[in-house]
Amino acid sequence: MTKQRHYCDSCVFLGFLNNESDKIYECKTILQAAEEGVIELFTSAFTMAEVIKIKGEAELDQSKEHIIDQLFKQSWIKVANFEREMAQICRHIVWTYQLKPFDALHLATAIRLKVDYFNTTDQAIIKKIPATVGYLADYPGVIIQRPHVEGYTPPLF
Repeated sequence: MTKQRHYCDSCVFLGFLNNESDKIYECKTILQAAEEGVIELFTSAFTMAEVIKIKGEAELDQSKEHIIDQLFKQSWIKVANFEREMAQICRHIVWTYQLKPFDALHLATAIRLKVDYFNTTDQAIIKKIPATVGYLADYPGVIIQRPHVEGYTPPLF
């Protein structure tokens, strides 16, 4: 059986790193599933640029930068570089769904990578777009959802 392929936008990583009470469980759960090898987890190199500080900190100091850097160096997080075809898909998404360019960039990356699920905690994105989004015949739909792995229960401790 092939593993589910999930894309996480920057909101998922920020929800985890900032320990946001309304997001931490679902964000931590999807990251645990990836770490355990239950799913394949993808994100964009732009996510690394967007996740620049931990909430509540006045400015990013070296110790916090190290935590963020170490997270994105994990082998179970596959980081995709941006390419021309992603830019074309991104423009289509901006024009079609009126998403902000960076939000569209994440979704375009997920579509280009042909993942199964696009995970975000950004309700504005979820409300603006259909439950499944694709691009032309080459890129079948990606399911849009809050962070969730079907059939996965995280360890108790």
